[in-house]
Amino acid sequence: MKGLGMKKWFLLTALVCLFTACGDKEDDPKPEPTPAEKAPITILAYLVANNNLDDDLLANIGTMYDGLADMDREATLLVYWDGKTKIGGNDASHLILKYQTDGQGNVNGLPALEDATVLDDVLDAGIVAKEYGSQLSTDKGVMTQVLKDMIALAPTPKVGLVVGSHASSWLNTIFMSRSFGQDGSGTDNTIKIPDMVSALMSSGRKFEFVLFDACFMGTAEISYAFRNVADYQIASVMEVPAYGFPYDVFMKHLYEGSVEGYQKVCDAYTQFYAERYKSGMQAWATISLVDSKEVQSLTGLIKQEITTHKNALADYDISVLQEYGRQGGPDIAYDLEHFVKDLNGGTVPSAFKAQLDKTVIYKGSLDKARPSNYSVDPSNYCGMGIYIPIESRSKWNTYFQTIDWFTASGWNTVDFSWNF
Repeated sequence: MKGLGMKKWFLLTALVCLFTACGDKEDDPKPEPTPAEKAPITILAYLVANNNLDDDLLANIGTMYDGLADMDREATLLVYWDGKTKIGGNDASHLILKYQTDGQGNVNGLPALEDATVLDDVLDAGIVAKEYGSQLSTDKGVMTQVLKDMIALAPTPKVGLVVGSHASSWLNTIFMSRSFGQDGSGTDNTIKIPDMVSALMSSGRKFEFVLFDACFMGTAEISYAFRNVADYQIASVMEVPAYGFPYDVFMKHLYEGSVEGYQKVCDAYTQFYAERYKSGMQAWATISLVDSKEVQSLTGLIKQEITTHKNALADYDISVLQEYGRQGGPDIAYDLEHFVKDLNGGTVPSAFKAQLDKTVIYKGSLDKARPSNYSVDPSNYCGMGIYIPIESRSKWNTYFQTIDWFTASGWNTVDFSWNF
């Protein structure tokens, strides 16, 4: 009996060891994620600040840094700076700054700054990855080369793009407007949207997103122009306040590289300005997230609406529509859905509505704003604007005929009653 007990003891021990070994195998820590898995996107910021937005865009670098410092995974931010403020050891005004976080509270190998509003410290903490001589950052060739340089510095195959400066949607330099960017005091120092699209496409990489920290870029014309440049577009149909986007509260979502993350970015933007309004400050906001792959289908339906109602559009009354752009740029954009609703006697065709919802997958706005003429009627806000040619904008109309959108959207079929 004693021998049998020993056998049972050895059997029991073997079984315990077997199950313990199985348990240890299942509980083994998973392999450490690769840097690419930890940071699926490198964010590039192209800031043209050689204008009256110098201080504001400089402050944006601080909020970007702050948001980066709060990351819980590795991430890289590359900032191209062209501004009045000279930074770096050589006091350069054209350079690329690099910021990397290890996701454990360190940026560029040092503990993150406790106060990112001290901009001198933020700029000193950046690694100067490349310096340039004097150059026009709104030149197509310059923009292409800088983006190529930034992409070469990116540690991940996927990149997202933030562009910050003045802008006026698709418009050329007419009546002091800009397409994108203002490099210096001359209004000619801007880049036309077709040239900007060409520069981005020539960079050699399709972007995961493009975030327009610039005014009036949430229009159908812009969405169409950039449909092959980036998977998603984040933009405002009206002016962006000089403060810009609150990067410190949403950088982690921007790095997620997902629709859900981009929706959180838009929501954070709206909520940020809603809180500023509640506190009694000047605040207004419109923001939208566009799925670029759906833009072509929406454009087809817009063309159908315009061609079907072309006789009504020959002398259309725009005063009934919700307008965007109330400071120095009226008539740039009217609400797209409100326009289609008016064309159809107060009802939006179901197919159009369905496609619009597939294209604009997030929309946010403040229905009450300061100044009050920036308030938005949410019942007539779809997140996307559209230009409607009117007789008083003859120079705009002349240029409008040269962009691809003019034919793609069907405006070329309208026989206007006035001299187009």
